[in-house]
Parts: sequence; C-alpha cells; structure tokens
Amino acid sequence: MFALLAEQYGLEAADFEREFIAGGERFRITGIDPRRPKYPISVQRIPDRRGFKFTADNVAMLLKAQAKP
Repeated sequence: MFALLAEQYGLEAADFEREFIAGGERFRITGIDPRRPKYPISVQRIPDRRGFKFTADNVAMLLKAQAKP
C-alpha cells in the first residue's frame, strides 16, 4: 500500500521504514493512511515504538534535510 501511495504524498516507495529525527527523537515511517488527509503518515518513535501521525510535507522535508551531507 505504501509504495502505491507514496508518490502522491511527496515520498518514495523506498521511504517505507526509513528513519528520521524530529524534535530530537528518532522515528520510523510505518505507513500511509489516505483517510487522514491532514496527518496521513504513520510513524513509530524508535525507543518505545509508540505510534504518531505526521503531515506528509513535514516528513518529506525532514527526510530531505537529513539526506544532505
């Protein structure tokens, strides 16, 4: 499902399970839910596996910023 929807949200299929840092905490992308238009990206906080929702723009920006050397 993620691979089919990723491009619509400014992400790539390879971003599934990719990790990023937000607010000093590490998160892993776990899915996309198109029924949540404002916060469609599902993530887990790495240390405790607690689930969170992010905007697609925010996740795309964080991934791009962390990809720069």
